[in-house]
Amino acid sequence: MALQRRDQPQVRTVLGGLAQLHAAGHGVAWARVFDHTPAALLDLPTYPFQHQNYWMAGPSSGDVVSAGQVAADHPMLDAVVRVAGADEVVFTGRLSARTHAWVAEHELGGRALVPGTALIDMAMSAGDEVGCAGVDEMVITAPLRVPESGGVRVQLVVSEPRDTGHRPFAIYSCPETGQEAGDEWTCHATGVLAPSAPEPGFELSQWPPAGAETVATDGFYDRLAESGYVYGPLFRGLHALWRRDGAAGAEFFAEVALPDGADTARFGIHPALFDAAIHPRVVAAIADAGEDFTLQLPFVWNEIYLYATGATALRVRVVIDAESDGKTSCQVQLADEAGQPVAEVRSVEARPVSADQSAGRDETAGSLFGVDWAAVEADPAEPAGRWALLGTSAVPVGEALAVDRCPTLDDAAGADVLLAAPAGPAGADVVTSVHETAVATLDLVREWLTDERFLSGRLVVVTRGAVPAGGDGAAPDLAGAAVWGLLRSAQAEHPDRIVLADVDDDPASLKALPAVLAAGHDQVAVRAGTVTVPRLVPQAATDAAGPELAPDGTVLITGGTGALGALFARHLITTHGVKHLLLTSRRGQEAPGARELTQELAGLGANV
Repeated sequence: MALQRRDQPQVRTVLGGLAQLHAAGHGVAWARVFDHTPAALLDLPTYPFQHQNYWMAGPSSGDVVSAGQVAADHPMLDAVVRVAGADEVVFTGRLSARTHAWVAEHELGGRALVPGTALIDMAMSAGDEVGCAGVDEMVITAPLRVPESGGVRVQLVVSEPRDTGHRPFAIYSCPETGQEAGDEWTCHATGVLAPSAPEPGFELSQWPPAGAETVATDGFYDRLAESGYVYGPLFRGLHALWRRDGAAGAEFFAEVALPDGADTARFGIHPALFDAAIHPRVVAAIADAGEDFTLQLPFVWNEIYLYATGATALRVRVVIDAESDGKTSCQVQLADEAGQPVAEVRSVEARPVSADQSAGRDETAGSLFGVDWAAVEADPAEPAGRWALLGTSAVPVGEALAVDRCPTLDDAAGADVLLAAPAGPAGADVVTSVHETAVATLDLVREWLTDERFLSGRLVVVTRGAVPAGGDGAAPDLAGAAVWGLLRSAQAEHPDRIVLADVDDDPASLKALPAVLAAGHDQVAVRAGTVTVPRLVPQAATDAAGPELAPDGTVLITGGTGALGALFARHLITTHGVKHLLLTSRRGQEAPGARELTQELAGLGANV
């Protein structure tokens, strides 16, 4: 299939819409559609086309148009809803193993996992709909799994644009087993759409590149399967790989492709092809770690731009960031088979995760990751503009920063930075302190946000011990923790205007606040003058004991002829001494490699 450049008219979309009108029985003036093109009219067969449905009409609830929605042009999103009275857009869809069978070829810990590249492609499609040209940032907060039976409902919510034209978005899912109001939605990714895309600054016409050495990829996907990450044929797209080392870090050059007949329709880039483009980073991780290799999953993506659609094969350049912690960050450039730009990811960061972590967690827990506090550089800075401290707080902010104390908002009018240190009434019990502090903070933020005298200012809310950063991780100030929970929501609604800063008793921590604002951080914990920010990290796996297996009993493995089933069968025999196995699958002994697997397991001493 020829690639379609993103700067060309969306001919495919127009023709698809006209074809749907024709199929629905409406007349289309095809001759006018193809005016000024090389297309020619051909004689039709002698029998007429009959606009009469063969199948009985289905219920109207399956028709998004009849439900007052607009059809979405993406394989994972079915409908678009523009929110009345607000510049917000909601994209909805349904995922299942039957309707999206390709997801079943992407397994982690024995469960079908929607790849992050699919979430990126969904966001790209949503961006097209709302006039954006790329994804500035996306953070994966929880895995999106597709159940073996049934499905999940999906929503991609695009919020109102900021002054810069950037639009926040989030991707959610909810099991379809319950349709009542109040079903719990899980957030799987949050991010920001970019209003414009840069001109591509790369091309890969020289191929393979000069100085690059061939890297063997034999057994690569088998090694991933041993780590619990099982790819089906669609995702095994890495066909050739070269490496070149330089001052900027290691460069990998790869050829990736989809199998013949793969359906790329309506994807920007098919998620399996996009996923394969990042596999060189995994090859590098295996080479560096050897036997200590731990699977790393991409979870922070930055500056993703799509320049062409319809690709089935790609040339890829992956640059491993030599300066990143553990070399977990890389840049990815994708080009067509002539070397012309197709897409790029300016930065993607990975974190280690094991299959046990994914499979062992409660399905309702919602995330493979937790929050840790990482130290960041904060160059010393002086307060910029006028700073004012509101009220009579006991926190010695005024002394540390030499700022004015202002009893009321009127006294602080025109301040560029307003400092507030909320606290409950002296001597109050914990419950009263939490309630009154939260209420007072809410009243302050409401008044400050709506006061025209502070429209260009920033509010810095200072707490002490409200978040578990540093030391033993304890957060003793429950009132401050409530303030953080409250203002995180306010930050989402009013980005770049509110800063949360949790400090200790060291004066150097208060003096670091101007550096925090100069660096653009919106949530920090400062301990002994060291600035830390929240970051997602993998959750530790629990050491739950597995079931005891009777050596003379029979173990049933569903999907036993697949890659993961075979891996599990070998593990049961060699590690747990199981002697009797019953393997079931949809194709049984007719499945590819099933007879050879039976002979192999029998050779290990099992009766299969």
